[in-house]
Amino acid sequence: MTKTKIGMWLTAAAVWTAAAAFPAPPAETPTKIRLEEVLTIGGPDEETLFQWTGVAVDESGAIYVLDALDFSLKKFDAQGRLLKKTGRKGQGPGEFSMPRWLAVDKEYVFASDQPVAGLCVFDRDLNFRKTIRLSGLVDALESRPGGGVAVVVSNFQDPGRIVLLDRRGEVEGEVRYMTKSDGPLLDSVNIAAGTGDVFTLGFLFQDKVEKWDAAGLMSWTANLFGGKAVETKMIGGFALPQDTCVLDIAVDGRGRTFALGGKRAKNRGRDVFVLNPDGKVETMFVLPEPSHCLYIDDRNFLYVRADDGITLKKYRMVFE
Repeated sequence: MTKTKIGMWLTAAAVWTAAAAFPAPPAETPTKIRLEEVLTIGGPDEETLFQWTGVAVDESGAIYVLDALDFSLKKFDAQGRLLKKTGRKGQGPGEFSMPRWLAVDKEYVFASDQPVAGLCVFDRDLNFRKTIRLSGLVDALESRPGGGVAVVVSNFQDPGRIVLLDRRGEVEGEVRYMTKSDGPLLDSVNIAAGTGDVFTLGFLFQDKVEKWDAAGLMSWTANLFGGKAVETKMIGGFALPQDTCVLDIAVDGRGRTFALGGKRAKNRGRDVFVLNPDGKVETMFVLPEPSHCLYIDDRNFLYVRADDGITLKKYRMVFE
């Protein structure tokens, strides 16, 4: 089984977007988090979204969404109105075959196409600008606070690697979060950025959440499900993991980590564990519908999937 086929086997979706100022959550430890729906984009009776996979929000509240079944990148305003759409099925500049990850900085929009070892770069008006070539497939993508992106690059021979790119696409550094692989896919992570080039990693097939900085130093590691190793099954000559642990991860303005539980959780794709900045679980809450992704914008609004990707939901998180 090739790495590309394994990457396709993994396909799931991620992230969310924003608008309107929201007061920061209280400093004390929350005992409960209540969700208030503030925006819906798409739906079963509409043709706005078909299966969205990646989402990101800029500082104005504009929402950028990758749509896998429409092979497109779409931009919505803060009220959910479609402003522009670009892309089509193909392998040329600005085209997609399996669009997956998305990130936006102050100047550019970065998008990944799952079978392609690189990133498509658009300006914020969705005009295609260039392609950034990488040494492996993109397993995860996150914007950096100072501009540019952090890219988890997948490579069997060289696992556990985050490449730090500036806004021009030049390599600024690299973070190694694994020195070796104990098996296929065990280095698969989702990534969320905090202030000062600090990254939180949620492992898809390992019961681990970790916090790293751009210098390659890990400040903490946490388990959500007791730390037990995942079961594997032989498929195509590979011992592939069968349990998913962390489907996605996000960080809010106070440095709290939000981890979406996978198969190991009581409610798969719905249980969200909230860790404090030191990596201790504070509380948890349950999403109204299953999702495979979480996204928190800079106003602390939460974005998740609904209706198997036909709908994007935006929530205000009320800390009680």
